[in-house]
Amino acid sequence: MKWLKTTWDKSYTNTTYRIALHAGFWLFLLFYWMQESVVIHINLQQHFSVTLVGIAFALFLFYPLVYVIVPLLQKRKWVPATLLFIIYYYMAVLLRSYHIELVVDWYNLKHTWIVGRDFWPRVYRNQFSIGGLSKIFFSSIPSLLEIIMVPLIIKFIRYAYQFNLKQAWLAQENAQLQLTTLKAQINPHFFFNTLNNLQSFIVQNEKEKSVDLLNKLADFMRSSLYDCEGEWITMKQETDLLNNYVAIERVRFDERADITINITNQDPAYRIPPFMFLPFVENAFKHGGALPTGEIAIHIELTNKADALILKSVNQYHKEDSTINPGGIGLQNVRKRLDHYFPGRHLLAIKEANGKYSVELKIDKAL
Repeated sequence: MKWLKTTWDKSYTNTTYRIALHAGFWLFLLFYWMQESVVIHINLQQHFSVTLVGIAFALFLFYPLVYVIVPLLQKRKWVPATLLFIIYYYMAVLLRSYHIELVVDWYNLKHTWIVGRDFWPRVYRNQFSIGGLSKIFFSSIPSLLEIIMVPLIIKFIRYAYQFNLKQAWLAQENAQLQLTTLKAQINPHFFFNTLNNLQSFIVQNEKEKSVDLLNKLADFMRSSLYDCEGEWITMKQETDLLNNYVAIERVRFDERADITINITNQDPAYRIPPFMFLPFVENAFKHGGALPTGEIAIHIELTNKADALILKSVNQYHKEDSTINPGGIGLQNVRKRLDHYFPGRHLLAIKEANGKYSVELKIDKAL
């Protein structure tokens, strides 16, 4: 059935496949379903006028409704939609009445009660009664739609399928945009700070430190720009990125700064979206690194267990530091990405107390 799936998918974008799908569907419907309908009987062995009018009636019921009237309703164009529906309804009743009479003549059913055959006599009897005419109008609509019930259901399924694909694509695009935004936020100020340190080493003629810092910066930029382009990376790639980042940031401070990072990576092949933990580490250095060197205390712990990922980050900061913003753009993007990739499977707690800013993120792995 692979060919059917291919035809189904390509019919959304390829006109030829779409026409082929519609033609095949209607042929199947006419041969296997409408021959058994209690409302309208279509059989290719009948007289050609009975068959052609029946087919025209079924096609008329479906296409103007689905491709003209419903789109107008979706766009909230109530007046033109209502006027067109009145015309559509009147023509549908005429076609139905004409086809019923053809069927009656073909099968010699003049003395047999047939659904819909009494429509015009009922209208005539209730011509002066608004309530009676309304009852006839509303009661006839379901019987008309019954004829195209199957194609309407198929159309709804196609619409739902296409809508879900579009939503999934939009969600992925949104996640990618958020990742791009995170990269733009992290790299520039980090990059320029590192260049300043590099310049300082060069001026002080510290060749080994200059080369070491330049290599670390190159590794970090290469990883963040190329290894993290995809939607998923391994935990090994993420932890390498974190280690590189912290190693570069250490250069900014002398040995008096209290900076520790402990990573336990029991499942290095586990795949996660890139930059899932780096924004929290970057945030810790952004605010914790603003203190005098002797007061800097930044502690980061990342545990990759069999059943969960746990990040803990604690840093000191000035209580009057107005740049601390748990709802900043970077963390907002991280929250959105967590909701997208790990819905119902993550817990993020951010606290500020006694001059300390702490973050704890737990992600439960899918079983």
